[in-house]
Amino acid sequence: MIQGLGEEPENIDPQRTNRFHSLIVLSYVVEPLFTLDKDFKVVPLLAESYAWSADKKTLRVVLKRDLTFHNGAPVTSADVKATFERYITVSPLSSYLRPRTGGIVGMDTPDPRTIIFRFAQPKPLAMISDLADAHTGILPASFIASTPSTDIGIRALIGTGPFMFKEWIPGDRIVLERYDKYRWGPAFSPNRGPAYFQRMIFRIIPEDATMTAEVEAGNVDLTFDVTPAGLQRLRANPNVVVMQAPTYSVQYLVLNMERWFFQNAKVRQAIAHSIDKEAIARAAWLGVGRPVDGLINEATIGYWPGVKQYAYRYDVERAKALLAEAGWRPGPDGILRKDGDRFEVTLITFSNIDQWRRAGVIVQSQLKQVGIDVKVETAEVGATYDRARAGAFDIGIFRNTWWLGQPYLYFLTHSSNIPSSNFSRWPNSLLDRLLETAGNAVDDAEREQALNRVQRIIIESAVWVPLVSNTSLLAAKKSVGGLEVLGSHPWWPVHLRALALRRK
Repeated sequence: MIQGLGEEPENIDPQRTNRFHSLIVLSYVVEPLFTLDKDFKVVPLLAESYAWSADKKTLRVVLKRDLTFHNGAPVTSADVKATFERYITVSPLSSYLRPRTGGIVGMDTPDPRTIIFRFAQPKPLAMISDLADAHTGILPASFIASTPSTDIGIRALIGTGPFMFKEWIPGDRIVLERYDKYRWGPAFSPNRGPAYFQRMIFRIIPEDATMTAEVEAGNVDLTFDVTPAGLQRLRANPNVVVMQAPTYSVQYLVLNMERWFFQNAKVRQAIAHSIDKEAIARAAWLGVGRPVDGLINEATIGYWPGVKQYAYRYDVERAKALLAEAGWRPGPDGILRKDGDRFEVTLITFSNIDQWRRAGVIVQSQLKQVGIDVKVETAEVGATYDRARAGAFDIGIFRNTWWLGQPYLYFLTHSSNIPSSNFSRWPNSLLDRLLETAGNAVDDAEREQALNRVQRIIIESAVWVPLVSNTSLLAAKKSVGGLEVLGSHPWWPVHLRALALRRK
């Protein structure tokens, strides 16, 4: 089976990457202890059973019998321990489980199938936020010990998943081969293994028009990288099936708070009032996106509907008034000036996806209406993230995706994640405390109240301006079977892709 991949992964190391397209590939190869069903309920995967202590500070997990890695070695609790030690050391996503945030302070392995996690503070979200995530995919302890960390996910990867890593030809393809001994797929999958396809080839096709043409020509069996622009063409092709599904991804604007002109709250509020999200959804996402009010949307666990009342509405006149109150006056070219400075900023986003480029141009046009001169600069994904982490930008448009609100918002906004994933460079101690309470409170009401306040602060600050939530699109040959199974799940999880897809 040939899948089209719209972006080349940086690596397929579960513990080092936080990129979406890396996750797509590595999730076929490695597996966490748990996974999630379509109702977001935690479902055992490599685990057979588990038990929490009453104070949510100890979690005991027992592995299934007869699990094996792709090298034939049995999966043991020592492998789980080694994987989590590496995860909390190297992963940019492990903040919830790090010792300094009250996370894992010890792991006991009383027998080869039992692992006991000991946390410094209650960690009620640990299973759903980390232990059911492919980034905690279990690797052999011997592989971790004998392989340079930078080679893992580049030259080699050994997991327990339905497919084995075979080769990676940079700029061209990543090849996986079926693991014939696989039998432990999740209970909600109609096929628990092995996979129907012997070989899974990911062809790297970063150009949107080329991807559409390759699907039309039948050179790609399936892709999840359908662009809104290609959607109408593919729908008209009688040999192609096109499907849509809701997603919890949110595209957002973020301001670099190290820039002096954004430190005035009225300026940030003016920018938020200047953004016509409906126009962006219509013109950039061509109708397959919709405006959102918060950094997480309704499909995300922890979403607070009350955020709507604090979102800034599109109001150009209000924006102009706020800028005037902040001391900005129009110059002869219509661009605002203050104390001799002209209000000109750079906006960075990704170059390889049409809707990102279009969104950047639309924001440029909308901010010019209020007197802000925006220069749009696009680059490939890696270069854009490098620039964001270095703080070499004024405004950025990014996207992130997570099914659970607390770790997602922690990842984007907590001070400890400056500059790795919090590109705003805005430390806020109140926001930090509330995020920590939302992550550690055993009492559900206390956790919910804290997370609601987090969402309100984020929106009121106008440091982040949520834009659009898009729809997931899939295009496949009509000869590909199992698509109806994928469509029965809200986010087309990789296990269903690996185990349900077949040739009709």
